[in-house]
Amino acid sequence: MEVHGVSKVGIVMDGSDAFFRPIEAALRQRHQVSRFQPRFIYAPVVGSRLNRLLLKLQLAHFLRAHDVVFFEWASSLLVLASNMRQIGRIVTRLHSFEVVTAAHLVNWAHVNETIVVSRHMYRRLLDVAVVPPLSVHAIHSGVDLGRYRPTPRTFAYRIGMACRVVPLKRVYEAILTLAELRKQGQPFTLHIAGKMGDKYNPRYALALESLVTKLNLTDYVTFYGHVDVMQGWFGQIDIFLSNSYWESLGMALLEAMASGCYCLSHCRDGAEEVLPSDNIFTTDADLRAKLLAYAALPQAQKQHEQERMRAIAEERFDEQRMVRQIIDIIETEAAG
Repeated sequence: MEVHGVSKVGIVMDGSDAFFRPIEAALRQRHQVSRFQPRFIYAPVVGSRLNRLLLKLQLAHFLRAHDVVFFEWASSLLVLASNMRQIGRIVTRLHSFEVVTAAHLVNWAHVNETIVVSRHMYRRLLDVAVVPPLSVHAIHSGVDLGRYRPTPRTFAYRIGMACRVVPLKRVYEAILTLAELRKQGQPFTLHIAGKMGDKYNPRYALALESLVTKLNLTDYVTFYGHVDVMQGWFGQIDIFLSNSYWESLGMALLEAMASGCYCLSHCRDGAEEVLPSDNIFTTDADLRAKLLAYAALPQAQKQHEQERMRAIAEERFDEQRMVRQIIDIIETEAAG
């Protein structure tokens, strides 16, 4: 199925393509690439049943038409494809939520190569897969190190969080931590970039706004909403806080490290793959102690810690290296 040495690579996007764009751009420079774009019909009485059949037929045709098909997100479409009679070579990348929503339904015997973004997701995948995956590669997510770069900053007690503001990210708890610090006379402020809530958690944003008011923190907590250019925002942050109880790796954390922010993370699974143990906290009291310890450092030592964050990002989370590793897997399968 090759055309003059160029493989036909299909892409099935079962979620956001934000993390896949650099991989797709590189693939399109080397191969004939197309995305799966199913078509459906509108038929009020039998539409849902008929569209399920159409989806299956179109996906089967797409698999047959390509040397290899890459499923970004090991979710519902991978479940459907893997449970067909095997009619093509499949590579997938599992990020995070799929291990609790879809991985137990995937027929991994029909998935040639599986990529996970961290070793702890590999362990979780093995726990839930009915049949063990044929081949698994742990390839960390990558950051554009040219786009996210350190910028000079004067320490001003600014704590930053960048995330969709939902319960999983534990923004509520971060506000309580800020309140305790300010009670102690510490001039920390909290800066939160990201969309407020979602349709499943409409009460959370209201609760956060109410908490800020009750604790008299209106002047010290800033909600920025969606930020288009995060590079400049990271440059205004002294300490980046990843307070989630669940992450794959945490792209915002990686971007903050590349931007030279001093970073702290809650001890959720996988944090140890990103940060040194000294930068991981357990309790809120532990977090406050680490924030105060960093604030007390001389400026030269703060600069050293910022440079260490950048060095870790360069060593482990280079986007270009991630792209090369994933394309190598895709091309090997296409050739096979």
